[in-house]
Amino acid sequence: MTPADFGLSWKEFVSLIAACAFVWFELKAIRRDIKRLETKVEKHNNFDRRIVRLETLVEVQEHNADIQQVK
Repeated sequence: MTPADFGLSWKEFVSLIAACAFVWFELKAIRRDIKRLETKVEKHNNFDRRIVRLETLVEVQEHNADIQQVK
């Protein structure tokens, strides 16, 4: 098959291939960025979960201290 079979000149054919390659590499870069951002989000979520656990522990300890003062 040649570009002429598709009604294209060689210049148009090479331009089309170059455009496809450009889109492919851009999509690959976007996928890499998404993975990087997902990693950051997961790290942030883990940090948030630790904060919630610590806040809950502090609230329970404060509640227990209040109960001890009432007795």
